[in-house]
Amino acid sequence: MSNSSSSHLVSPRLRRYVIALVAMAVPVLTGALLTVARDPLSISTLVGAGIFTLASVLAEFKPVPLDERGGRSVSLSFVFLLSTQMLFGWQWAVLAAAISTGIVAAFDGSSWIRRAFNTSMYVLAALASAVPGFVSGIDHGHLDPSSTDRLTLLAFSGGAAYIVTNVSLVSIVVSIATQTRLRDVLDDNVRHSGLAFVIMAFIAGLATSLWKIRPQLEVLLAGPLFAVALYQRYAYRTVLATRDAETDALTGLGNHRLFQNDLAAAVDDSAAGELALCLIDLDNFKGINDRYGHSTGDQVLVQVGALLRDQFGAAHTYRIGGEEFAVMLSDNGEREAYSALERMHHRLWQTRFPHGEAVTVSAGIASYPEHAPDRDRLLRVADGALYWAKNHGKNRSCIYSPSVVRIFSPEELAKTAERSARLRAAEGLIRVVDAKDGYAGTHSQSVSRLSEGMARAMGLESEVVDQVRLAGLLHDLGKIAIPDAILQKPGKLDPDELRIMREHPDLGYRLLDGLGVSPVDRWIRHHHEWWDGSGYPLGLAGDEIPLGSRIILVADAYDAMTTDRVYRAAGSGEAALAELRRRCWTQFDARVVAALERYLVSPDCHLTSPASSSSATG
Repeated sequence: MSNSSSSHLVSPRLRRYVIALVAMAVPVLTGALLTVARDPLSISTLVGAGIFTLASVLAEFKPVPLDERGGRSVSLSFVFLLSTQMLFGWQWAVLAAAISTGIVAAFDGSSWIRRAFNTSMYVLAALASAVPGFVSGIDHGHLDPSSTDRLTLLAFSGGAAYIVTNVSLVSIVVSIATQTRLRDVLDDNVRHSGLAFVIMAFIAGLATSLWKIRPQLEVLLAGPLFAVALYQRYAYRTVLATRDAETDALTGLGNHRLFQNDLAAAVDDSAAGELALCLIDLDNFKGINDRYGHSTGDQVLVQVGALLRDQFGAAHTYRIGGEEFAVMLSDNGEREAYSALERMHHRLWQTRFPHGEAVTVSAGIASYPEHAPDRDRLLRVADGALYWAKNHGKNRSCIYSPSVVRIFSPEELAKTAERSARLRAAEGLIRVVDAKDGYAGTHSQSVSRLSEGMARAMGLESEVVDQVRLAGLLHDLGKIAIPDAILQKPGKLDPDELRIMREHPDLGYRLLDGLGVSPVDRWIRHHHEWWDGSGYPLGLAGDEIPLGSRIILVADAYDAMTTDRVYRAAGSGEAALAELRRRCWTQFDARVVAALERYLVSPDCHLTSPASSSSATG
């Protein structure tokens, strides 16, 4: 392998290794110089060796890439160094190796350790290529171009010695620099460059024969060499073009085209095991673009893409639309995929994004062949699970189940799309409400997460948990119609202001009319009813108050007490809980407060609470 790289971070072990190679190469180079000086110098030898050395220099400047990243390459200088050794002797091959690497090193600005290593490696490899000739007694002076068996034997045995020396020395330096097992590096190098060296050994034998017959015939070799280099570079550019055509330019993940190809290949592979498909959509992404600009939106996409790549691996992750991603997990069932996505939700919640707000995603999961017999059906059921997650509070993952997720007809999809659009509009208004109401953070999202946590802690059914989550998110929707002067007033509200403020549950209820989200709309209407009957709008008491409303009331109060407002600092979680306990069976249902305490100490809770107390308001 040619043009090998050494590490920029020079470890003591790497330095010692290179110094040892230099110590071996210097006597070899000195011996070559003395041999050339001692032997009678003929013009034909000098011209011939000079031509092959020049060709080696040019080849070193233009190595042939072997992979799509350009990280591996092979130099055609191998052809000319091996030919020089067979035609003119080992001493000329050693000098040609030192000259070609030295000239290239003078122009590429590489570090001293890389220059020393490459020069020493080439010198030793050139010497090694002459060893089979020494052993067999065949040297350059006795080569007969008509003796094809001897020429072939010398070309391949010398080439093999060169390759073994080159690949071994390069693999050792890479192993030391990257702290990778030597066996793994050797396997990798042989796999990528072994065939190229074999082909070049053929060409070296041909170059030697042509020169022996008539040096002018060497021109005939230019065509094949040029064709080999041109073809390899064309193939390299083709691979790059294909990679670019299948890569999303923004995130660096696979794009929609690659996703479709990989999905078809995975499903068509009859020997494959289970395949889990996850379709992932960013929640409320349009709002990020609208409020903060597309540049910030792009940064969010890049950051989410990086998290997905880190979680699932680049080979399994794709960006298939504007804010849509996909993950394919071979030999994984939907449960393993669900667990991985839950970890992803937690990572997103803990990640700081450029616009200063949390980013959430909804995901639909389906598996092949359990949920679908073919690719198209798999996409449909995964998309149906994603729709379900979107329409049941977002920020969650849903595994497809025919008893839960419906695959809609086009007419039903149109109605669902309209409902989703109206819910998105409502959620957009919620962010406006949070800002109007003087919250420093995302109050409605926090209430939603707290409400969901309490519902789970109370052992409620999954569908009810989802409804509580959505109700928590939309509970203050009616405040969009409340004047800012009232919402942000730091002091006590007067009777008229209090009457207007108390209209917001009914306003939210009416705004959700016709969306088909019952009982969510009813829970929102009654989320300010108190246990003792002194709340509003209807003065319901005790178990007359819907359970969802009681849960939202506790979540709303806890978040209000532990969140910074424009007119006061946040209180501590401990003080807020103490206040909630004090008001049990008057304002709050004690069973709901207990559920909050269980949730806050559970592993599923990812909230942090700042410090000192206030009264429970809302």
